[in-house]
Amino acid sequence: MNDNIYLGWDIGGANTKVAIFNSSFEIIDFYFKTISIWNNLSTLKDFLNDISKIYKNSNITHFISLTAESCDNFNNRDHGVISIVNLCDTNLIGLKKYYSNNNQYISFKEAVKNPQLLYSTNWMLTLNYLNNSEQTNLIIDIGSTTTDFVYKDMCVNENINDFMRLANRTLLYQGVVRTPIPMFVDNIIFGEKKIPVIKEVYATSGDIFCILKDIEFKNKSYTGADELPYSEQDSLNRISRLIGKDYNKNDRELVISVVKDLKEKFIINIVKNIKYIEKLIGEKLIISSIGEGRSLIQEICYNEKIEFLTIDKIDDLKINCNNKGIDVYSHFTSVLIVLNYFGNKDE
Repeated sequence: MNDNIYLGWDIGGANTKVAIFNSSFEIIDFYFKTISIWNNLSTLKDFLNDISKIYKNSNITHFISLTAESCDNFNNRDHGVISIVNLCDTNLIGLKKYYSNNNQYISFKEAVKNPQLLYSTNWMLTLNYLNNSEQTNLIIDIGSTTTDFVYKDMCVNENINDFMRLANRTLLYQGVVRTPIPMFVDNIIFGEKKIPVIKEVYATSGDIFCILKDIEFKNKSYTGADELPYSEQDSLNRISRLIGKDYNKNDRELVISVVKDLKEKFIINIVKNIKYIEKLIGEKLIISSIGEGRSLIQEICYNEKIEFLTIDKIDDLKINCNNKGIDVYSHFTSVLIVLNYFGNKDE
């Protein structure tokens, strides 16, 4: 078997995603695994090995982007990059190419010599995609942990690292699964009482979107703050703990009301960043969204009367996927890193 197989890797601190392309540039499979890299690297090592071995009889090329280098088990980001690319070099079968912040794909030796070139580069792939579109000027990538605001012709050098993007409000550390609720809310109205939120990680944003059915968790490997699944019952339990209560089914409507209010508070910070960027670029926004929370951005745009286009409507890359069960746009970076290299060769 001599077919060419291309694997696009997006290695994040909490989740690792990989999109698989055949030689015709069709997506034939997709893998997603929740890996807490800040705990240890052994699970990532096993995942790299397991996926690589599936395609060992093909000619494999791996295209790799990182955002996990900031995890606090590393001494610094250089240490993080070098540790992760060492794992990739050792455990992936085939040719490895690492995506750098100058839109080049570099070798292992270059990555180890200049690790700063690999700091959190995945949003740059979104920027390249956006700059090739005439239909939209802002793509919001809302994932489990963070939200990226990528606008047309955005300057890479002025947003070269997380510090600069936080300062420029193009990065918001707020996502739809892992963000602890006390990070964006101080009090909850329960019935007629204003209750201070307990400053513990009892519940996260995922509990909000699970209860309100904004995100389908059934086939995802996420677990909540107590390591139990994102089911409605478990999420109701976790939300109740935030105000020092055990969940009681008689309180169901009150808790649902709390959750709806939490969603509104979650949205506030996203809207602030959208308004800031609209003022910054000085033109009317046309927004598209990617990531696991992308439907939330569509909802925000509807409520704020901002023009919105679903990402597939601006798909200049003509992405081919012969497995209809793969949610391409939830984990778009792992797709773009391959297509960006070949310069839309699939068209």
